[in-house]
Amino acid sequence: MLNNDIRVSEKKLPIAVYFLCTLFIVFFSVHAIQNWQPHLAQSAIILACILPAFIVLAYNWSSLIKNKTWPVEFKIVLVLTILGMLNICFSENQLASLKGMSLYLMSGILVFSISYSLFDNKQTQMRFFYLCSFCFIILLGFGTYEFIQQIYASGKRILLFSGNPIPAGSLLILLSIGPLVLLGKSKSNWQRIFWVFCILSGAFLITLIAQRGPALAMVIMAFFLAATKRKGIWIFTLVALVLVTTGYQLADKVPPQLKNELLRKETLLVRMELYHIALDVIKEKPIFGLGFNSSLSRFIPDDYQSKIYPTDQTYSFQSMVAGVHVFDNMALSFLGEMGGLFTMAYLGLGVYLLINVVTVLRKPTLLDNMQVILTLVVLAGFTAHSMTFDSLKYPHLNWIFHSLLGLIARHKVTDQKIKTNAT
Repeated sequence: MLNNDIRVSEKKLPIAVYFLCTLFIVFFSVHAIQNWQPHLAQSAIILACILPAFIVLAYNWSSLIKNKTWPVEFKIVLVLTILGMLNICFSENQLASLKGMSLYLMSGILVFSISYSLFDNKQTQMRFFYLCSFCFIILLGFGTYEFIQQIYASGKRILLFSGNPIPAGSLLILLSIGPLVLLGKSKSNWQRIFWVFCILSGAFLITLIAQRGPALAMVIMAFFLAATKRKGIWIFTLVALVLVTTGYQLADKVPPQLKNELLRKETLLVRMELYHIALDVIKEKPIFGLGFNSSLSRFIPDDYQSKIYPTDQTYSFQSMVAGVHVFDNMALSFLGEMGGLFTMAYLGLGVYLLINVVTVLRKPTLLDNMQVILTLVVLAGFTAHSMTFDSLKYPHLNWIFHSLLGLIARHKVTDQKIKTNAT
C-alpha cells in the first residue's frame, strides 16, 4: 500500500496536467474550432493533447527503455498511428484528412495511451470519476440556463459547449460514468440522494435535448444495467411498457418542438440511404478508405437515384447531403473513410480490451467489479449511439471515450498489482 501511495505522489504533475487539459477539451475545444482564429484554435488543441503526453513520457522514459517488451495496447496504438498516416497519404483530400486524422489520433488514440499510463491505481481512477462528475454537474447547470433561454427566445437550443445538440447528449452520456460510480460507492443516504438527483437530472436534460441518438443510448444503458441484476430484465421491461404507454397517452401534450424533433423521419431515411453509398465507397476503397473527412460528393452525382430516401419529399436526397463529409455513423466512417486495415486494427483493440475485462470479471478479484460493469454500461450506450452519429469526430467526445477505454485497459493490470501488494 505504501508503494502505491508513493507511485501516486510521483505522478501528481502528469495527472494534474491531464485533468486540466481534459477540462479545456470538454468545455472549450468545440468552441475554439468554431469561433477562434484557425491557427490559435489548432495550437491550443494540439498543446492540450500533446502536453500531457510529453509529461507522461518524461516520467516513464526510463521504464520504457528498460522494458524489452511493450504492452499489447501500446503496440496496437503504434499500428493505428501508422495506418492513420497511410490514410492521409492515400486520401482523396489529403489536407482535410491531415486535419481530421491528426485531431482524431491526438484527442483519441494518444489520450488512450495517456490514460492507460496514468490510471494504474485506484486513487487516480477515483479522481477521474470525480472529474467527470464535476463536468457533469457544470453541464447540468449550463443546460438549465440554455433551456430557460429556449423558453424566452426562439431558435435557441441546448448545446452544452458542443455546438450541436446531438454531441451535447453524447457528452452527458459519457460523463455520467462519474455520478454512476460515485453513487455505487456512496456510504451515506445524503450522498446517494445527491447522485441519484444528478443522474435523473441528466436523463431529463437529455430528454429536453430531443435527439433520438442520446435517448437510444440511455435505453441501451438501462438495458445492460438491468441485465446485471437478478430479475432486472423483467423490471426493465415493465418500466419500459409503463413509459411507452404513458407517452402514448400524453402525446398530444408534448411541446411541438420536442415532438417534431423526436418524430422526424427525414434524417433517419438519409442515414439509411448512406449505407448504400458506404457500400460503394468500401467496394472501391477497401484497404485505406476514401480518406478521413474526404467529401462523399463523388459518390452522390446529380443523377443519383436514392434507394431508400423517398423521391417525393420536399427536399431531394442530394440537397439533404449537399457538401456532406460524413456518414453519420462511426462504423461506416471507419470502414469507408479510414479503410479496412484501420478498422480491423481498431476492432482488434476493442476485442482485446473486452476479453481482458471479461477475464477479470469471471475470476476472483480484489477489484471493484461494480466500477468495471458501470464503465462497460456507459461504453455500450455510447457505442450504440455512435451507430447513428459520427461521435468520435468531436474532440471532447473522442477524449472522454478513449479515456474510458484506457480505464478499461487498466483494470486487469491494476488487479494484478493489488494482488501483488496484498501478498
